[in-house]
Amino acid sequence: MVRNHLATIAAPKTLRTERKGGEKWIARVRPGAHPLHRSLTLNYILKNVLKHATSTKEINKILYEKNLTVDKKIRLDHKFGVGLMDVVEIEKLGEAYRVLLNNNGELVLRKITKKDSELKILQVVKKTMIKKGKLQLTFHDGRNLSVDKTKLNIGDSVIFDLGKKQVVKEIPLENNSLALLSGGKHIGKLATIKDIIKVKNLEKPKVVVDIDGKEYITLMSYAFAVGKNKPEVNLGEKE
Repeated sequence: MVRNHLATIAAPKTLRTERKGGEKWIARVRPGAHPLHRSLTLNYILKNVLKHATSTKEINKILYEKNLTVDKKIRLDHKFGVGLMDVVEIEKLGEAYRVLLNNNGELVLRKITKKDSELKILQVVKKTMIKKGKLQLTFHDGRNLSVDKTKLNIGDSVIFDLGKKQVVKEIPLENNSLALLSGGKHIGKLATIKDIIKVKNLEKPKVVVDIDGKEYITLMSYAFAVGKNKPEVNLGEKE
């Protein structure tokens, strides 16, 4: 049986928590689009990050008044989990944030404008053939899209309009692409793809990336394409 709470000392590293001297328990993320170790609950965001509430009762009041949306959808569950690239908005306060990773591997909220909140970058994590010869693309946030044909492959990204619910631009993961590193020693940094390493058998695909003039090798799955020379969407104001 899944517990409703999680011991703070056992919380994932993506949460910026005080493991000693702070709260003993935190709300556990309800299963959803993002895995536990890559999620923040709305409870945690409103209480610990934005500090708009001090108790679960206050948090539920904010949510039940339909003041908060994630990717333009109203969310009422304080245990709902948000993850990388999700857009969190509190319309009543005129606040909009994009969920990103800092250099410590922690999920953080970066402030963005109302206009920026309309777009989100999605990474293709699965590509399968379905009925009537159509292709289904599955993105990193659990979203699915059926298409007749596409040049997109696993690892590529798209710009998705949250209001219109449609792809407005494709971002292939290729040489000279700009990528946000979602894992490894350089997590949270922007890097330029210099080369895609061909692998054999069951080896995991790797890429050569350039970070501040130095080259490193990392897993291809860690490279989240965000643009060519600069990010296609505003990645927010750094802390």
